[in-house]
Amino acid sequence: MDISDSLTYHITKTGNLLRQVTAKRIRSAGINLTPEESALMNQLWDKNTQTISELGQWSVKDSSTLTRQIDGLVKKGYVERNHGIDDRRQVFVSLTTAGKQLKKAFNKTRVSQLDADMVNCSSKDMEKVLAILTNIREQALQELKS
Repeated sequence: MDISDSLTYHITKTGNLLRQVTAKRIRSAGINLTPEESALMNQLWDKNTQTISELGQWSVKDSSTLTRQIDGLVKKGYVERNHGIDDRRQVFVSLTTAGKQLKKAFNKTRVSQLDADMVNCSSKDMEKVLAILTNIREQALQELKS
């Protein structure tokens, strides 16, 4: 089988292209974030103050990659780390004032509109695609855990 006919090839290729579109939209808005950093910021905008473990489960990133991304956000002044009071091993990541204010500028990037801008199908078809992608992701996670 030609790999270019495989679903995994097309998922990877599409993901890479969408990352580039996301990066372009962020840069065009004058925001100094990578697409991966913006995903973490979006998670924190939805629920401020999360543990690194929570962010790792959500982002499906290994701890060294996640730590590097959080380091970048700390250096940019958008987040801060704090150790837990009861358990100093637990590290919390919280938005700074600058990080909270960035949300307004980020909304102008239209990154949250990528689905609407790129996908032209019925809501029923979209549900099917999301179900298939979710199944693929869950199967891949299971294989990585075993």
